[in-house]
Amino acid sequence: MPNVNDDFNRTCLRLDLDPERSGIFTPGVSAVSFSEADLQRFNAAAARVAPGTPALDSVQIAAAARRLSRAVGSGSESRFIRTRQRRAGETRALLADTAWTCEPGLRARMQALIAYMDQGPGLIPADVPVIGGLDAALLVDLAMEHLRSELDEYADFCRYRLGESARTGVPVERVAIDRERWQKERAEELRLERQMRRARGTPYAKGVGPGSVFRVS
Repeated sequence: MPNVNDDFNRTCLRLDLDPERSGIFTPGVSAVSFSEADLQRFNAAAARVAPGTPALDSVQIAAAARRLSRAVGSGSESRFIRTRQRRAGETRALLADTAWTCEPGLRARMQALIAYMDQGPGLIPADVPVIGGLDAALLVDLAMEHLRSELDEYADFCRYRLGESARTGVPVERVAIDRERWQKERAEELRLERQMRRARGTPYAKGVGPGSVFRVS
């Protein structure tokens, strides 16, 4: 298991990409190169995924790659990239799920993210050791600033739908539930839970049993 520097698992907007602090002699990273057109495509995708994001230049991308390679050390994979690949998979599943509707602007951001990942190798191909797919991981990081709560809600929806499948014996893909119904049923569950909490806090609920109320002489 590689020794990964947790400091690099912060969001992209807070990553230190200063090339002077990244190191310059990390083996393997110096062989990675990309064109100006590749960089423009990356920055265009970043602008769609997270409008207002400052464009990154090749020096900053190279600095991030060197820092990641140094953080992973002699291992073969990066937790930073792996966890963001998992988030991208969740995004892809959300977009494909007809039972889940979301605000058009959020959907457009997610579509831009997946489109970048599906349109070729990008800046750093996935087969490059340790840092392969770093550019896509950075885009995911940018997207999460806006999409995290949506993905978390979708994950809760999927868990609820799975529970309904187990309860009714109906296959998950045939459970008749959409986002609107899930929101209503979750709201009802929360209302009942609050009601039960209030009931447990009443003097009646705190009684010590019928023997303390009724006494036979």
